Amino acid sequence: MSAFRVGIVSAQSPTTAQVRVTFPDRNQMQSWWLGIVVPHTQNDKAYWIPDLGEQVVCLMDEYDEDGAVLGALYSTVDTPPVNSLSKSFHLTTEDSATFDYDRAAHDLTIALPASGTLSISASGATVAIDASGDVTITAAGEVNIAGGGQVNITGSAIVLAGGGPGVARVGDTTVCPAGTGHITSGSSKTQSG
Repeated sequence: MSAFRVGIVSAQSPTTAQVRVTFPDRNQMQSWWLGIVVPHTQNDKAYWIPDLGEQVVCLMDEYDEDGAVLGALYSTVDTPPVNSLSKSFHLTTEDSATFDYDRAAHDLTIALPASGTLSISASGATVAIDASGDVTITAAGEVNIAGGGQVNITGSAIVLAGGGPGVARVGDTTVCPAGTGHITSGSSKTQSG
């Protein structure tokens, strides 16, 4: 007969995605290495290792010799980070980074700590935000901004690199998918490379 057991993670094996768990209700008995249930392990792969000291629920065999960690549990010590039903997904990491989706507002927010960096890459192109807050867009092909809305780029310096055309000046005519217009203001800090 198998049983659910609540215990505390006492050891981790990152290379095998396993942990050992101590069970307070079994005189501090420590399990052997237990696998961790994750959504995918074959073609798609998910990875999660509970922290040392984290409270987890396990499904164990009748002799408590083999089993698996089903997940972690909130408690009066480790409380949920949000209390809104509209937040369909939330993740807070130890260094305070958050990944949040609010399904009522249809809003995805990723927030990194002050020293955090972000990189997104696809098909040889990248968008990177470094620890100082600088944003770099590297394109493998053309950069197109399409749509009928307004595009605002604000920064202490806007650098156009890569041998493209020079910087437009106030009064120059511009053409974009939204139509034709004129540049009405500018800054001496705009550069071309």
